[in-house]
Amino acid sequence: MIKALINNQWESIPKEILQLGAETFAYETGLYETFRTLDHRPVFLEPHLGRLFKSAQITGLKIQYTRFEILEMIELVISEFPDPNQRVRILAVPEKLIVYTTSLDLDNSIYEGVSTITVKGIRETPDMKTTNYNVCLDAWTKAEKMGCFEAILTDEDGHVFEGSRSNIFWVKNGEIFTRKGDVLPGITRQTVITNSPVTVSFDKLNQNEFESLDELFLTNSGSGVVPIIKVNSAPIGDGNPGPITQQLKTLYKEWLKNEI
Repeated sequence: MIKALINNQWESIPKEILQLGAETFAYETGLYETFRTLDHRPVFLEPHLGRLFKSAQITGLKIQYTRFEILEMIELVISEFPDPNQRVRILAVPEKLIVYTTSLDLDNSIYEGVSTITVKGIRETPDMKTTNYNVCLDAWTKAEKMGCFEAILTDEDGHVFEGSRSNIFWVKNGEIFTRKGDVLPGITRQTVITNSPVTVSFDKLNQNEFESLDELFLTNSGSGVVPIIKVNSAPIGDGNPGPITQQLKTLYKEWLKNEI
């Protein structure tokens, strides 16, 4: 059971009814945001809330609480949970606002490099985080069954878009690239784009180009910057996290601390 604030009232609800993209999801289509805490303090919360309210305006979803009221709910949920490092979710659906949290439970071995697979599938609404999540859930489930950390979404022609739970960056000849459009405007993605000491350029990537890359990495709000060292069992570069990815991974830890 998950202890959650639903319209600012505590309730205990089964975990499966909150599973985005699953048949067990119990709510109408809405929006969600997920962010982490560091020592019981939310990280990059303002841009997450900004994206939530912007998406609500675009979709016409009415959020019946002010930003200040939601901040109070978030603070209460975080303070009531014992783990200092959490994965907090805001779920906005018609007539309900749900806030709950779980332990972040990061496996530090991922920062030594993870394996991924490619899966054909594209988010229906890549510009916002909606609960219509079945494409991403199906892709991630396939990756998990194969012992992989993430699934990289591609179209029928093999063009790379994003991960099922992440944004994708690649490094070639000392330059960093990421796709510009048709991907989620991730908060960690934008943090890297804005703060990276190596300029990030926009470009496109096809899955048949993986073998020519020097480095590949993903970003998301829970894990930060994670090196990808294999795609479909084939190594990226020399099969180890590259120097630029390592630098960004280290810098991201400092950016997190500066944010709280």
